[in-house]
Amino acid sequence: MQAEIIDPTAESVPADWDLFRKQEGLLAAWQAAALTAVAWCAPRPVFLGLVRDGGQVAGIFAGDLAGPPRRHGGYCEPGSPPLTGWFECRLLLGFTSGFAFASRLDAKDRIAVLAAFEKALRRRLGRHCLGILYRQVTADMLPMVGRRFRPRIATAPNTLLPNRWSDLEEYFAGLPRDRRRRLRRIHAEAAEQTQVLRDGDAIDPEQASLLAHLTRLKHGDRVPPIPPRYFRSLNGEDGVRYFGHRDQERLLAFDLAFDDGRRLVTTVTGSLDVRDGGRRNLYFDLYLQEIEHMIARGRAACEFGKGMAELKQRFGCELIPQALVVAAW
Repeated sequence: MQAEIIDPTAESVPADWDLFRKQEGLLAAWQAAALTAVAWCAPRPVFLGLVRDGGQVAGIFAGDLAGPPRRHGGYCEPGSPPLTGWFECRLLLGFTSGFAFASRLDAKDRIAVLAAFEKALRRRLGRHCLGILYRQVTADMLPMVGRRFRPRIATAPNTLLPNRWSDLEEYFAGLPRDRRRRLRRIHAEAAEQTQVLRDGDAIDPEQASLLAHLTRLKHGDRVPPIPPRYFRSLNGEDGVRYFGHRDQERLLAFDLAFDDGRRLVTTVTGSLDVRDGGRRNLYFDLYLQEIEHMIARGRAACEFGKGMAELKQRFGCELIPQALVVAAW
């Protein structure tokens, strides 16, 4: 197997990356242009990995190299990694693992793809990389990634809502009475008082970037903004779905979700503070919009991501264990 490590800020991502993504039905979050946009404004160097077997893509990888910051204002110069650090293998701006394999491969072949990627990364980064931290690893992936002498550390769980309903009214009917009344009221008021984004609507990239950044700051995340270029690259892409609310032309709240035909996966979110003209409880209505979409489209489940697990459990979510696997050189 042949593995290639790519710095998307200095090197072109091969064309067969996106071809593989589409053929395998991966989330649109794996789009090369979107990952490149994130890499240019990331606080840490981003690297992508592509493994071929006999000329065919067998697996792809994404992540960033954690270490001392090297750029002014939290940014780092393209093409040069920090002195030392760990490569955190994860899907950028998401809550899922940072690797995907060709569906034709069996478990043995997938382990060989992982080995080829690790060897290429070690060769590319050399002494700058202490090893790999495989993040967001689920139980089904542990036997492959968490091999002998690799510590496993339980991390915050993902949240998943399995689809068990025929429509939103049936979903509401299964909630405790007080919660049902409150969520019904929030859903109705959001539809009456705002312009709800419809299926297929694009989003204003500059407004989305601003709202996402303000929301991250509110939660204490001191990281560079997600660039408008990221949202622009995803507008019009198959499998991308924006849920949100507008007031005339101003964006009030939004969630970026990816729909691969099997499940809905929520990622980046943003909302305007009430003090700045935003509306209360739109965050809850975003959940309800996503649940309604999941039911109407017959998706098996909706992933709501990490964080606020107790709140999401009130909507019916289950907790999905995830682990960090340490692969030291």
